Amino acid sequence: MDFYQAKSVVKTEWWLDDSQLPQLLWARLRVFDDGTADVCWSECSTLYGFVNQDFAGYFLSEDEYIRFASMDEEDEQKCGIKLASISPPNWLGTTEQEFEYLGQY
Repeated sequence: MDFYQAKSVVKTEWWLDDSQLPQLLWARLRVFDDGTADVCWSECSTLYGFVNQDFAGYFLSEDEYIRFASMDEEDEQKCGIKLASISPPNWLGTTEQEFEYLGQY
């Protein structure tokens, strides 16, 4: 797939569906060394490509996902969860995942 050719992941962010908490529905945002980014909602699901991390984040935010790393004590109280007891998943990507390039979003 051309989008991924000669790229390396430089950053991975995990996001949670705010509307489903305390149920943990994860999404992953990866940033590559050329500044492009991709998003997926579950392991081996469709990957969506973007020109940069900002557009990938907008895409997730529109579906009520929030960045796990930005959650705080107020979120714990609101959602009834303990952040210290939560770990993001470890998804392995495959070359067989469907891909859709959205570019700017």
